[in-house]
This record gives sequence, C-alpha cells and structure tokens, in this order.
Amino acid sequence: METWPKIIFLLLFAALFAWPWWRSRSRAKGIRALAASLKLHYLGEALPSSFSLAGVPFDSMTSVWNVIDGEPRGTRIIAFDCTFGEGKGRWRRTVIAMKTQIGNVTVSAFDPYLRIEQLGDWTVIWRPKELSLIPPGLMPVAELKAYLESS
Repeated sequence: METWPKIIFLLLFAALFAWPWWRSRSRAKGIRALAASLKLHYLGEALPSSFSLAGVPFDSMTSVWNVIDGEPRGTRIIAFDCTFGEGKGRWRRTVIAMKTQIGNVTVSAFDPYLRIEQLGDWTVIWRPKELSLIPPGLMPVAELKAYLESS
C-alpha cells in the first residue's frame, strides 16, 4: 500500500521536468514548420555571421535558439528566441530583424507594446521587459507567423 504514493509522487516529479522539455520541442517543431512554409532556413542555435549584435539594445542576451533566416519576399529576415540576463532576473523574448528601413515596417499595428528600432541596415522588432507580474515571454508561433507574413 505504501508504494502507490511513492509511485504517484515520482510520476508527478517526472512530469514536472518533462513539461518544459516537451514545450521546447513542440515550439521548435512549430518554428521549423513555419520556416519551411515561408521558405526560410532553420539554423537552430546559431545567428548568421552577417547579423551583428553590436550596438543592439540587448547587450545582456545570454542564449539564442530557434533561429530562422531567409528572404521570403526579397527582404532578409532573421527571427530567433533568446534569453536576457541570468538567474532569477532572466527573461525570454522572440526577436525579429529585417534588413530594411524602419519606415517599411508596420507591425506595430498588431501590438502597441512592440519596440521597433533601426540598427544600421536592420530594423529590429521585440517586446521589452515589462514591469508586470507575469511577463509575456516568447511570442506564440502563430503571432510570429503573422508578423513574418505581413513584412
């Protein structure tokens, strides 16, 4: 009789650790499918060498993953998930960079909280860290798709 509570506890404990892994794999699968549908390349955890992060407002970026890159309609686009900061102060965001002038970007109509900045040849779109109890985190794949298709 005493083994059932232990088995249930171990299953719940395993599920607690499996959930983030499953969500990460599911998101990567969704972004791979998005990249394929828009004729972009899935690069995984490597930003293209032609995209420099010098002078970008995310100097505290510590990791990058789910990088997609390409020119679906003649404009170079790079989108990626990243983590800023370390420890309890870290936060995650999805960043979209387009090699175009800021005046050609109209995604702010979707979300007024997006920050759009011109950095050299690139227009970078991202959501800054808000002072809310539950930060928004990564952009859903469907939302990312809408931004990429509208650009």
